[in-house]
Amino acid sequence: MRFPVSLSSIWPLICAAAIPAPAGFGQSLSIAKVGATNYSVQASAPANNPHTLQASADLQLWVDLRSDVQGSTTVTLDDATVSNRYFRLIPSPPPPPPIRILLLGDSMASDCCGWGGGVYGYFKPEATVVNYAMPWVSTKVFLQSAEWDKMLLIQPDYVFMQYGFMDGGLDFDRNTTLEEFEANLRTIIDAVQSFNGVPVLITVHAARLWDENGKVVPAWEERNDITRRLAAELDLPLVDFYKITEALFNELGPEGTAFMHWAGGTPDDFMHFSPLGAQYVSRLLVNALPASFSPYLTGMVFEPPPVP
Repeated sequence: MRFPVSLSSIWPLICAAAIPAPAGFGQSLSIAKVGATNYSVQASAPANNPHTLQASADLQLWVDLRSDVQGSTTVTLDDATVSNRYFRLIPSPPPPPPIRILLLGDSMASDCCGWGGGVYGYFKPEATVVNYAMPWVSTKVFLQSAEWDKMLLIQPDYVFMQYGFMDGGLDFDRNTTLEEFEANLRTIIDAVQSFNGVPVLITVHAARLWDENGKVVPAWEERNDITRRLAAELDLPLVDFYKITEALFNELGPEGTAFMHWAGGTPDDFMHFSPLGAQYVSRLLVNALPASFSPYLTGMVFEPPPVP
């Protein structure tokens, strides 16, 4: 398990996760290393007092690994990054109320060829995810579309918004100036908040393009900066997907990201994702969501899909 900078501030949690609880409580939690990278998490709770085994990478977003623990249970994890996680055993909470999540954006977030197609397995059934992101849709196009009316009708609890790619394109019927882009984002945000929905702003992900030094070439800076500024100004959740994917692509390089290439694109398509690529990067996006999403996430958020 990793130790944060201030060990004393979370010492009770570390103890609870690594050492069995006092026998009087009838519950215990222990972690054993098995082999080079495998870990065995063993938990027990009284038969008449269901508990839930959870894991976290940051002590904020806690995800259920196993619910309704009564008696003893063992979870074997073979991911090398397990050593960077925290584990806890808590009394099982009641099921969360159902929520609806709507995705908005262009093809970068769509089901057909964007990261949106990869998010579904990371959410429990209590979270219904609907994807309205479609190719060629800018903020201007969305505000004039049937999907705009549908959003106002279904009134989702959360709206994930990733705009900027088509807004900054060369199609004059679709693109926007920077001023129009910001104004359109504010219009969408105001509409979502008018029915008590929560807008979650998402920056456009990095391009899989590298310079002569092997570093990702910067892109979408002006529009991503507007998205970041609006999130800060309006106190809205922000997933800085650009920074997340920039770090990932710099780590993997051209060869390591080859599996992300969308088969339906041109050889130089550096933005769209294969189904496996969408699943791979969307896992990182989901892990960056606010802690309020914890009850709605599956344990898959910790397991990167295998790379072919």
